[in-house]
Amino acid sequence: MSDAQVLTPGQRAAVAAAIGALPQPVDAPTALDAVPQIALLATHADAAAAYPTVVRTAERAELDLLAPAADAEPAPTVSRAHVWLSVIAAVVGIAAPALIMIGRTGNAALDPVSGALPSGLGMAAATVLFWVLEPKRTQNPLYHGGNFGARMYVFFPIVWAIAIVMVLGEFGDVSATPAASVGLLLQVAATIGCIVLAVVAFRHDRERPDWAGGRRVQQTDAVPAEIAASSEFVAGMRRRLDEWRRYVFRTSTPQELAALLAAELEALDLLRGGGVLDAAQFDLAERRVRSRSDWR
Repeated sequence: MSDAQVLTPGQRAAVAAAIGALPQPVDAPTALDAVPQIALLATHADAAAAYPTVVRTAERAELDLLAPAADAEPAPTVSRAHVWLSVIAAVVGIAAPALIMIGRTGNAALDPVSGALPSGLGMAAATVLFWVLEPKRTQNPLYHGGNFGARMYVFFPIVWAIAIVMVLGEFGDVSATPAASVGLLLQVAATIGCIVLAVVAFRHDRERPDWAGGRRVQQTDAVPAEIAASSEFVAGMRRRLDEWRRYVFRTSTPQELAALLAAELEALDLLRGGGVLDAAQFDLAERRVRSRSDWR
């Protein structure tokens, strides 16, 4: 059976379509580099399904060698004082509205009017602490590196807003009591300040994820163009993918191996027919393809 007869009509069509999809004009070295991938994707279903993952893994491995990732560096840490102040801010932020809410129980020492000022002071203090601590929040172990910490800046304004509604329910007495009026203003200001902080915090979380140790990182998985174009990266990727293809060859059935080799030869024939390869380039590439049967 000839090499061409090993391939099914669908596999031959897939090879032809891939050759036709190569960027035009394409030079011989670029086309020859693409031939193994074209053959694999056209004939070997299991390897084709694994190929994108293999490429991403190889790219990450090469990037680690050429441009060590930010998480390879020790992540900055915060002081013990920062941790304790974070705890205090959270406790005060919860206790402040509680001063008003417990005033509804009927036997509490503070009612919404008398509790408005201390509650407002507590909310204001918590908001100030949150703003002061925010620059290093993503490095604080209490917030898991910022993975969920920003969400608390949504939780607190909601709870505080409930307390504000309770105070407004006694607006007649509040407006007649200077201390309560000041407390209400502090509550409103603190709530608005915390909402603004939430916007800032969520932006910080996107820019400084936990694994980056609080440093701004790329928002894409793409290999930087200057690295992708480097000879070291290209050579490393070719070596890693050749090693993987050797593994595919060793683990393929005789039928799969025959189809892979036949697809490469079919691609070379199409490139020669399209004028991309001359006779000498085709002969050399054909010999190399046939020598790959020794990979098993």
